[in-house]
Amino acid sequence: MVDLAGRQAEIAEIVGSRWGPLLDEVGKTVVERDEARRPPPAELMDALAAAGLHRLSLSPAIGGAGVDVLTWGMVLEQIGYRCLDSALPMIINHTIDIARFIDESGRADLIEKYARPIGRGTIGAGIAYTEDADAWSFGTVLRRKGDDFVLTGHKSYVTAGIMSDVFLVYPLDETGDMVVCLVERDDPGVTVTPAAPLGMRTAGAASLTFEDVPLTAERILEPSDGLTHAQRFLSNQRLWITCAPLGRAQRILEDCATWLSGSIRYGEPVAGLKNVEATLGRMYVAIESARSMLYRALTHVGGGHAEPVFDPLLSAAKCFAADQIRFVLESAFRVMGGQGFYGSPHLGRYLRDFSGLPIVAGTNDILEVNLGAGVVARSHRHGQKGRQA
Repeated sequence: MVDLAGRQAEIAEIVGSRWGPLLDEVGKTVVERDEARRPPPAELMDALAAAGLHRLSLSPAIGGAGVDVLTWGMVLEQIGYRCLDSALPMIINHTIDIARFIDESGRADLIEKYARPIGRGTIGAGIAYTEDADAWSFGTVLRRKGDDFVLTGHKSYVTAGIMSDVFLVYPLDETGDMVVCLVERDDPGVTVTPAAPLGMRTAGAASLTFEDVPLTAERILEPSDGLTHAQRFLSNQRLWITCAPLGRAQRILEDCATWLSGSIRYGEPVAGLKNVEATLGRMYVAIESARSMLYRALTHVGGGHAEPVFDPLLSAAKCFAADQIRFVLESAFRVMGGQGFYGSPHLGRYLRDFSGLPIVAGTNDILEVNLGAGVVARSHRHGQKGRQA
């Protein structure tokens, strides 16, 4: 039986001692960077990578530390707790997941050129999937040209796009099958345009345009069934996407309680009012229940039990945690009153930043439909077994 509380305390100590000062430095400029839509400073990203953060969860075969899934999830949670910039852990995790997928390809040339440098933090990477259309309607197309290829099209949103040197791109081929290729920022015909999302303004988001971009055959990571590859990537992101926001929700609860304890109304601390205590209690329940479900999903995946494309437990954990994190933010905003509205430079930003949790890596609505369909399918199988018995 894993001592989760002990593990949490150990991870908190590790994150604080190894990367704490750097995470604090990233947070110091987040308000002005959010207003200007600038990502974390390059020198701090380089320093975090040099201190081993980027390679922590990667395979030792490519220079990583190879920590297990639960540990990496807890590290992300502690980064979210410590760092005021909620985009930072998302940038890092997107980048290293690309290195992980390149490593899994077994392609020694691509591993040496991209995966290892990503782990060292010497290059950045972004996933170019989104087109504001379903996968069968993508307009980005990879066409053959002799022994090589030409890429044309547009991807509307890439996390860390303005910081990336290489992109994992999902176009359709001439038969309509999805493929996966690696495109470099400096390839002829690639245009990177800063995006202006509602939240996560410090994530360095961008759109990409491809105008007859020449690609050699070596840059094709998956020549067919790229949709399965994309779903595996999105499934991974469902696992990680709520870890850091959960840590931030924990910090918001603690900061909220501290401020309310020092604010006097009707001759007593606001924190002592019964309706306020009940609100803080509900926030606590939301965080602990989300953490329990998320840790279970992390352990499930780490034990090798997860379905690679769509795992019900993992998807349910993402849906539930996203809803609970949003509940905590809205509760803090309500119970803090004017302090939440005009007294804090951060709470409103977190409301914007985490508003995307229900839609990222598969919207909660779609995931819930898939989960419900799975419930029906399993009930039919159980019914058939019962009739046969």
